[in-house]
Amino acid sequence: MPPEDKDIPITRAVGRFLGHLWSAASKPAPPDDEPTVQEVSRETEERQGQIEGHKVTLRRTTIEEIEFNDDPPSS
Repeated sequence: MPPEDKDIPITRAVGRFLGHLWSAASKPAPPDDEPTVQEVSRETEERQGQIEGHKVTLRRTTIEEIEFNDDPPSS
């Protein structure tokens, strides 16, 4: 949170929260011609180590997907 938001009144915080909900609910639905995506596999590699005396975790995630387009075949 930015420092200026630390001491806002509860009414303003509730108003912001409701504003976020309202904007999410009023967004238009995605068009029906959006491609369908199916996740085929997810692979995660994880390594633990130290950098400058601090414990760190290095993580790599590979996601393989198939995208189905419902476009009719061209003639």
